Amino acid sequence: MHQEGMSPYSEGAVPDNGEAEQLALAKLFEAFGAARDLKKNAFVFRSEEESQEIYFVQDGLVKISQFAQEGQSITLFLRHKGEVFGAAEVLTGQKRQRYARCIADSRILSIPASSFTDLLKRHPDALYALTVANARRLLQTQRYVETLISRPVAWRLAQLLLQLGVRAGRETVVTLPISHEEISYVIGCSRQTVTETLGRWRDEGIVRYEKKTVVILDTDAFQQRV
Repeated sequence: MHQEGMSPYSEGAVPDNGEAEQLALAKLFEAFGAARDLKKNAFVFRSEEESQEIYFVQDGLVKISQFAQEGQSITLFLRHKGEVFGAAEVLTGQKRQRYARCIADSRILSIPASSFTDLLKRHPDALYALTVANARRLLQTQRYVETLISRPVAWRLAQLLLQLGVRAGRETVVTLPISHEEISYVIGCSRQTVTETLGRWRDEGIVRYEKKTVVILDTDAFQQRV
């Protein structure tokens, strides 16, 4: 957390855990990007569109999804505040392979593809940040595949909830931005299993669960248990 009155991009602090890369990319998009405020369920881009812009989540949450057989939609990635998305097709000259849709009211910054590569050449810190961010994503994808193979569903669901939640003292409050079905696609199980696991945790007194809100009552104990 930066001090009140200070810019989050002020010199002096050396963030870690990817924050340095996020700050460099945020500065680039805030300086050269156009802002759009999009409502929940609004599309940022659709499959098969020409790849004309690169995007940055200034606020909100975006899902990257694709349609499978019989029109079924599968959520592949979630892009959180501070993350870039939509760069791969632009840099490789391809049409959009998937679609991006807001799952919460979001503020999205975009830079035209025609100027993005030139900006990266003029701002090597942003180029480095994008390279590191992509490397992190590759490692995350590898860990994700390993997790789907080796970890039980309850563990995978718990990790997703902890990622989406906001901790306040012992509790972690998760306002679910996606349906049980979409959660099942993300963690690789059936919708019924997601619902049953949340119901079991509620019956055991581990969580409070109503509609789209899950409250993990004791976060540390929850992490050790699952």
